[in-house]
Amino acid sequence: MPNLELLSLYHKDYCPYCLKVRAAMTYMGVDIKLVNVGTDSDARDRLISEGGKSMVPCLRIESTDGSVEWMYESDDIIEYLKENVAS
Repeated sequence: MPNLELLSLYHKDYCPYCLKVRAAMTYMGVDIKLVNVGTDSDARDRLISEGGKSMVPCLRIESTDGSVEWMYESDDIIEYLKENVAS
């Protein structure tokens, strides 16, 4: 199981796909850091420079070895959380 402190969801408040992921997180009891790129321009810049796209939702997955994966599709994010994080 990944360390929850190494996961963060880049999102916007009213994005329907972001709402879908956040609702799934609530249903699964998954509590990870939320990064609102709608209100945090530095976070938006990081999403683009490191992840390669400005699209949200995006799950930032940092491994214990320091490598980072950016996962963009809401269904993929939900599936990842189901398989790797949800209890």
